[in-house]
Amino acid sequence: MSDQSPCQAVSKKRVFRKDRLRQAVLLALRLVVPRSLLLVHGDKNSRVVHLTFDDGPSPETTPRILDVLRRQGVRATFFVVGRQAAAHPELIRRMADEGHAIGGHTYSHHLPGQVNSRQLLDEVRRTDALLQQILGRGSRLFRPPFGKLTLGKLWRLWADSRSIVLWNKDPRDFAAASPDELAASFREHSLAGGDVVLLHDTSAVTVACLEELILQTLRSGLTFAPLA
Repeated sequence: MSDQSPCQAVSKKRVFRKDRLRQAVLLALRLVVPRSLLLVHGDKNSRVVHLTFDDGPSPETTPRILDVLRRQGVRATFFVVGRQAAAHPELIRRMADEGHAIGGHTYSHHLPGQVNSRQLLDEVRRTDALLQQILGRGSRLFRPPFGKLTLGKLWRLWADSRSIVLWNKDPRDFAAASPDELAASFREHSLAGGDVVLLHDTSAVTVACLEELILQTLRSGLTFAPLA
């Protein structure tokens, strides 16, 4: 028997429906705004796949991700959490030195409902200032935690000249129990030109699966590039 009261259950359903409506509106906007403002999918006529990594840098797994990318000559895009970047600036410098693109993923990675639009922009700017301090340049690329934004947050970010990057391929690497499970997800949903792939450089499963994913993609005639 559920411990929730009827009022709590109704409230959760309303929040879920409201959240789904917001996400539907956000995805619909991609049809009418340029990719420089909101990117969900790259050029479908290209043979280019965009690997993106969230939530790092992690001292345990990010160097191993970078090792695989360097070994295979692949450049990707890292959306970094500010507090992690502040703790490991050497990994941010390595990303840049090896030709990867770097974007922000807020400073603290709060749940979307825990910050309003002003607080979100403060976090974005704080991370950008940190990248400026580490690299001598900031980044206009931004990925919201969990890919969730309200229209108010979206407008405020655009007013601050931010380029918002979502994704169209999510193999849920963070939830995969094994490299085989993650590899099976990629076999079932093969990559195509223009795909923006969501991965996490905090996942040991991703580390174990990444090299085979790259080789499999290259064998299919595709290539890789970071986001501009």
